[in-house]
Amino acid sequence: MLGYFSALDSWFRVPAPPLLFQHSPGGLVELARGHDGLSFPGLPYADATDDTEEPRLRFRCSEGEAGSAYLQTRLLHDPAARYFDARGGVYASLLLKRPEPLPAPPELVIFETAALASRYPYAPAPGPMGPLPRDLPPAWQRDLLDLVLTGATPDRGLETLRSCGFLDAYWPEIASLAGVAHAKDYHPEGDAWRHTLETFSHRKNPDHILSLALLLHDAGKPDAVAVGANRFDRHSELGERTARSFLSRLGYPRTTVDGVAFLVRYHMLPSALPRIPPSAVEDTLRNPLFPTLLELYRCDELSTFRGPDGYYEACAAYRAWMKNVKNPYRGPDGRKRAASRTE
Repeated sequence: MLGYFSALDSWFRVPAPPLLFQHSPGGLVELARGHDGLSFPGLPYADATDDTEEPRLRFRCSEGEAGSAYLQTRLLHDPAARYFDARGGVYASLLLKRPEPLPAPPELVIFETAALASRYPYAPAPGPMGPLPRDLPPAWQRDLLDLVLTGATPDRGLETLRSCGFLDAYWPEIASLAGVAHAKDYHPEGDAWRHTLETFSHRKNPDHILSLALLLHDAGKPDAVAVGANRFDRHSELGERTARSFLSRLGYPRTTVDGVAFLVRYHMLPSALPRIPPSAVEDTLRNPLFPTLLELYRCDELSTFRGPDGYYEACAAYRAWMKNVKNPYRGPDGRKRAASRTE
């Protein structure tokens, strides 16, 4: 049976993150008997975990210690029977637009408040969420980031985390975007923080890799310096380094780290694609994530005053390249191949 945010995703018909919360009747002994590969990292919202494959599993036992800060998160769902268990005041709480947290440890209140604001039509309750907890484990941080970024409104969850001081304490790479001023001629939406939040509103779907790349695509700007007319020289390369460090610290697998790093490093490339020879960037064009790179570029461009024209031009150049590489009579640049002579 599904529980916690997986049950809420079913209730609100929200696409699932790379996390699955399962409710297990009984206690840990019964759970361990029927499931191999369990770990017990001491997370306040899960009694046991299994990270051996995606989606990552988080188990909450009826006789366990996993807590809840909001009644909404006590919802249960049986997908096979199409049945929701909303006893104990849960149903009434589902209708609240601004739910109030129950007495709970701050690490649980912060976790659930940010996730609720990002995934569902809830506005966080005003006021402090308690003292900022120390030494939150990487698994806690990674689970929270995935829940926030794959929601429909990650900007609300991220703002919640910034206002309570969590970003400054745990994700300074993200918090530092708020101090990076943009030229109004290029970014009328505001500084690098406002621009980053704006990009999420242009996603077509809450793709996990794309969402991580949107969050980190300008992470190199705080460390970049101006060179001539370029205010943020080499910020893509610097951003790749920051993205790798940040995601590795939170325990993301190597494939995810490499994929996001690719998107961050080359997020400016599509703007030049119509004007450079395909042979100069052929390895990049052949990367399976290049269509996602184009989507990142689209979200980035639509968050400025420029509009979608550059994106359409990049897509046209990419389609032309794909057509040419499949044509045995033309090279990747579209030129006719020289006819081979046989003696």
